Amino acid sequence: MKSVGRVLYLIGPLFILRSKKVRIRDIGAEAYVGDKRIGKIIELFGPVDDPYIKIVSRRDIKDRKSFVGKDVSIR
Repeated sequence: MKSVGRVLYLIGPLFILRSKKVRIRDIGAEAYVGDKRIGKIIELFGPVDDPYIKIVSRRDIKDRKSFVGKDVSIR
């Protein structure tokens, strides 16, 4: 698993992260906090050198706020 960043905040069903080492080819990858699948990367935006990541969360996740500040990784 490759760490991609930490959840900064939420916008509705979206998690916003500051990127560590994400590439364009990682769009569409499943995102995890520990062993729990939280969603899928749908977009990279912002500065090219240090972009943000937008992850759409799974519909069955009830308490999205509990993921703020958590490290996210992809497989």
